Amino acid sequence: MAKRVGINRDAVIRAAAKIADDDGWDALTLAHVAKKLHVRPPSLYNHVGGLESIRRELKLLALRDLNTALSRATIGKSRDDAVRGLANAYRAFVKRHPGTYAGTMVAAPKNDPALEAAAGQVVETCLSVLSGYELERRDGLHAIRAMRSAVHGFAALENAGGFGLPLDVDKSFDWLVAALLKGLSASRTREPPEP
Repeated sequence: MAKRVGINRDAVIRAAAKIADDDGWDALTLAHVAKKLHVRPPSLYNHVGGLESIRRELKLLALRDLNTALSRATIGKSRDDAVRGLANAYRAFVKRHPGTYAGTMVAAPKNDPALEAAAGQVVETCLSVLSGYELERRDGLHAIRAMRSAVHGFAALENAGGFGLPLDVDKSFDWLVAALLKGLSASRTREPPEP
């Protein structure tokens, strides 16, 4: 069967990303992608291996794009300025790409080297940002988990309309980042609790 003119693998992935970001990760179906591209669902198999293939490609795209955003926001910065840049870039990415970002919520499978490498790059970028705090690698990883949880939670609530109080949301986010920075600075002066 001949491929439709103008439709290729990249077009399918771009259409899927638009659906995920506009309608949510769970709204992503082959039928929805096909409708957006004005083709029948079976035609998609000329370009992708199915829905799981599309979701995998979106996860890879999101991880790579997130890493690019984090890297750009922190280049030439150190310590607190770098962490602020990282947090702001992460929040902006979640707000801009809520659906594709949702695909990054589950850790990359160990049997997928490309996804594992892309996820690893994000971690290494974050560790590089934290290098100014002279944390041991393990403590740096704990710090990344804490920061990711805090920023993710804030951005997810923001996207869902969860902040109804008459307070400036940006100021609340600045307050959150300031609290994270205090924690990072204090982490060098105290021993972590025993497990």
